[in-house]
Amino acid sequence: MRTHYKPTETFHYPHFSSCHPPGVSKEFIKGEALRVLRTNSSKNSFEENIRAFKSRLRMRGYPDNLVNILLSELKFEERKLALLQKIRAHNRIPPLVTQYHPAVTNLQKILMSKWHLIENHPLLSEIYKDPPII
Repeated sequence: MRTHYKPTETFHYPHFSSCHPPGVSKEFIKGEALRVLRTNSSKNSFEENIRAFKSRLRMRGYPDNLVNILLSELKFEERKLALLQKIRAHNRIPPLVTQYHPAVTNLQKILMSKWHLIENHPLLSEIYKDPPII
C-alpha cells in the first residue's frame, strides 16, 4: 500500500512566505507527513514519498532546517501507533474566527481586556461561557 495522489494533484502547498499564522506551516507539514506514514505500508515507499514531499516543500520556499526538524520526528517504526484511532475529548469552546494578520499578535490580550463586554452581553454570554479560542 502506498499514498495515492489523484492525477490532477498539483501539490500547490501554501508558500512559506504567505500570510498565515506561524503554526499553520508546522502543523500542515506534520499532518501531511502523518498521512504519508499512515498510507505507506513499506519503509521504502514511505521514505520515497517523504523525499518527494521535502522536494515539493523546498519548491514552495520552506527552509530545509524547518522541514528536516519537523519530519525527523516521524519514524516508520511508529506506523502501527499512528494507525490507531485516538479518542479525543470534545472541546465545546466555540472558536472566534478573525482574519489573520502578522501585525496583530496581541489579539488574545486585546480580547481578554474586553472580555467583560462579552460576559455582560445577554446573547454573547450564552455562546461564550469561557473565553473563546482565537
